[in-house]
Amino acid sequence: MDTSSVIWNYQKEIVEIYKKENLNSLCGIDLSYELNGKNILEWFHEVTHKNGAKRNLGSLYYELQTDLFTCSDEMIYFTAHLYLYKPFINNPLLDSVIFNGKEIFPNNQNLETKRYSMFADIVSQKTYNYWDRIGDLIATFYPEKFKSKNIYFSNSLDFIPADLQASPNYIWLKDFKETEYKELNQKRKQIVHYQTTNTEYIQRHLKTIHDRDSIERLQTLRESLPDYYKKQISLSITGFEKTLSLLGEINTLLF
Repeated sequence: MDTSSVIWNYQKEIVEIYKKENLNSLCGIDLSYELNGKNILEWFHEVTHKNGAKRNLGSLYYELQTDLFTCSDEMIYFTAHLYLYKPFINNPLLDSVIFNGKEIFPNNQNLETKRYSMFADIVSQKTYNYWDRIGDLIATFYPEKFKSKNIYFSNSLDFIPADLQASPNYIWLKDFKETEYKELNQKRKQIVHYQTTNTEYIQRHLKTIHDRDSIERLQTLRESLPDYYKKQISLSITGFEKTLSLLGEINTLLF
């Protein structure tokens, strides 16, 4: 079998996971670019073209749109790999042995587990990248507010006019920022600045190697990662919809 065939057969397996787990990106796995009956290419243009014309941001909006689509595709691709490897990761509870009269639970890590942890780290960062671009998009409507500030999703909502802070779209985004996004960013900071998913698991395992209950909790947490990022994918699509709806409301005020 040639290399190209291997690549495409592998891709078919990933697409099957998309379908089985109902993983969908902004573009759609069928490239429909449709969200709740709206063509998102047209919708994105509708809510950005006036501000883009006023501030000469046409090329920036194209770049942001492309980045959002790319990050969304990456999120489902790497999450699918978590589902691919999950059935094959090692479980210390299944490898218990008696050593010096005590039961221990060795971490006999296999290749599948290493790959699983790698993809967990990647999808965490890609999910953060996605929301960072959402923050950049919102901030384009108030660039003067960010001249001396770095733009993050976490501060992109700080300058939404009081008139719009009762908007269901703003309320959803603010609530997400203070709950799900906060947790996501804590995970991302841990991975990027302190310990990778794999290292964290190894260290926590070594501290509780004799404790069955602790190992059970640790393993449950590790096995929950695919469903956690599946939820983040769903939130990212809802968040995109809420963002475009909010920008439409901002348009009404500005133009």
